[in-house]
Amino acid sequence: MLRRPDHRPFYVGKGIGPRVFQHENEARFPGNHPKLNVIRAIQKNGGDVVYEIDTIHKDEQAAYDRECELIEGMKRLHEGGPLTNLAPGGGSMSGISPISKEKHRISLGGIPENDPEKATLNQYLLAIGDVRSICIKVSNRFKPRPTLPHPSKRAPTPRQAYALVASAAANSVILEPGCHIPRRLVVENVEGLIENGVCCDIARSGMATLVSASDPRDEVFTLDAAQVRTLAGLVGHRKLTDLGIWLG
Repeated sequence: MLRRPDHRPFYVGKGIGPRVFQHENEARFPGNHPKLNVIRAIQKNGGDVVYEIDTIHKDEQAAYDRECELIEGMKRLHEGGPLTNLAPGGGSMSGISPISKEKHRISLGGIPENDPEKATLNQYLLAIGDVRSICIKVSNRFKPRPTLPHPSKRAPTPRQAYALVASAAANSVILEPGCHIPRRLVVENVEGLIENGVCCDIARSGMATLVSASDPRDEVFTLDAAQVRTLAGLVGHRKLTDLGIWLG
């Protein structure tokens, strides 16, 4: 198990030999796995990753069974727990949310089972916050428009904040004054974009400052100190810490 400096666990894995110590080396190279984001955030904040060996097994299946038991008990981020594991353990590569078909249908707002790209992005966003309408879309499914501030008055909302946090986490962006959050993000090899409407709302509300681009896909949002505080207040410091994008 890998734990934060306050000893809250953030990753559970099964390995052989020195595997437990190799995660920090992985974090030195590009990659946006939430586990790596947390390691980088801990190091940038001057802390150390805490290691723990839970059990030692001679039988590989027994090790996998214990891995599953720990992940199920502690729970992953989208389940309300602290773990950044994408899979449920046991050697499964079933992705960020291996849940029942009915729960899958309900939590994704009726996404058909034959639309895995949309399901991937929806579930990723829902792991960050409970949004009433999805604000991250598969990039090749719609035509992104240049962002113009909404003509009507807007205030910062959780939906705007969740969209920015989703991209920040996917792009390994630490939320601090001067950070740049791309409109484009990739989750599990699925490219998505913050959708047109919420981008206009963000620009109008002052939730973030838009850096325009000739191609709307290349637009970026920047945050100053006040905007970072507003975003953290809407999403919560604990969630941002668990995602590895908050230094506190």
